Amino acid sequence: MLKTPKVSVITPAYKAARYIGHAIESVQAQTLTDWEMIIVDDASPDETAEVVKRYLDDPRIKLIRSERNRGNGGARNLALEVAQGEWIAPLDADDWFAPERLEHLWQFALDKGTLMAADLMLQIDDNGESYGIAFSDIWEPPSQATCYSARDYLYAHIAIQPLVYHQHIIDHRLKYPENMPLGEDHIFQAQILLKGATLWVLPETSYLYRIHPASMVSAHGHSIEKINALFEYMLQMEGIRNNPELIRCVKQDWQRMLITRQYACFAAALKRRQWRTASRYLSLPVLGRFLRRIPGMIYRRLWAREQLNRKDPRRTS
Repeated sequence: MLKTPKVSVITPAYKAARYIGHAIESVQAQTLTDWEMIIVDDASPDETAEVVKRYLDDPRIKLIRSERNRGNGGARNLALEVAQGEWIAPLDADDWFAPERLEHLWQFALDKGTLMAADLMLQIDDNGESYGIAFSDIWEPPSQATCYSARDYLYAHIAIQPLVYHQHIIDHRLKYPENMPLGEDHIFQAQILLKGATLWVLPETSYLYRIHPASMVSAHGHSIEKINALFEYMLQMEGIRNNPELIRCVKQDWQRMLITRQYACFAAALKRRQWRTASRYLSLPVLGRFLRRIPGMIYRRLWAREQLNRKDPRRTS
């Protein structure tokens, strides 16, 4: 009988030829070596599958090719169907792991006796510039190991890529929603918590979330239709639809996300000096968010200027 790996890393890949090699190599570099990596090429029109094939001499790496584009949710479900690991660790094709990530998270989950453990996601671009930690719009990232409930997760919309106990997924027949244009991972993680798990977060930035022009986080907000589809789905989920407190949490998160989109459109119009367009998106919540972010914007501009001056001292002479 084949030995069950400790962790199955599942990676949906669509038009990921540029980045998938880095993702694979970050898994190969893990200090925990007992893993399998299942990559689902989601009918990519580029060279994604050909890049993955270069790594298939490592028997821990498996490639599945979907005949049709199923989206992130469908691709992840294909990977879950064949995963053999005791734990499941999602990794997007354009992101990567720090070398100690799987070992630390696995040991952390065992120490806490939890079914779901996560670390912090550091946002970073192709030039190595950090955009800070992605965690929550309303809560600061934890500075010590912290446990969160399903209510906490839904209210604060906590952003994670967790390590999840595989048997919990199997026992409750959990799957990612398919044909969901936004937030299929948020829904899947909510299901895990609603089925009795708790979330422990380790305050280490060992999941590296790449920001680039094609990534969702680089877009100037999501469409209202996609946002509404996500939250309408969530309000009908088992464990939420008959729970008034969780319904309130979801509706509050819904409102905040709409304001976030409105603010993104407002800020984009300001950058382009389209004053009339910017005025259409201006509201009291948007203005408040803008005023709160002014100190940070000034700091980033001064920091960037200082870096340029260090590279070229003639600028200050």
